[in-house]
Amino acid sequence: MKIRAAAAEDAGILALLNSHVHAIHAAHRPDVYRVDPPADELTDYFAALLVKDVTRAFIAEIDRPVGYAVAAVVRREENPFLRAESFILLDQLAVDPQAARRGVASQLIEAVRDAGRREGCQRLLTDVLDFNKDAKAFYAAAGFAELKHVLEQPL
Repeated sequence: MKIRAAAAEDAGILALLNSHVHAIHAAHRPDVYRVDPPADELTDYFAALLVKDVTRAFIAEIDRPVGYAVAAVVRREENPFLRAESFILLDQLAVDPQAARRGVASQLIEAVRDAGRREGCQRLLTDVLDFNKDAKAFYAAAGFAELKHVLEQPL
């Protein structure tokens, strides 16, 4: 398996690899997630994301692209409540279901960790939706600990 940095020209690959993860989200929360986002909009979204200075993105390949991770380096200044810190925020992680359970996600996470370390980050953060039991189990096995709970209430 090869892990490489993603570039703007990889936007279409990320859009394609994202489809099954997005489908899970849309199936559980169609009130929040668009059910069938247009491919050109997804590609444009990823192209814009990949050129941001704070973005760190990686593609896993096993003869072809089989997964990706997108993260952002966040630098927070001290304020009256919080200490200054830098952390890397894993925003998206997707693996082709045909490549599942082959260490793809774990190696992508390690690439994000390494990027964070190179940037002087103290922590790696991510979030997971409560209905996504498989993702929650993966992140727990990867060493992540629960940090907070976000609550919602329909109005």
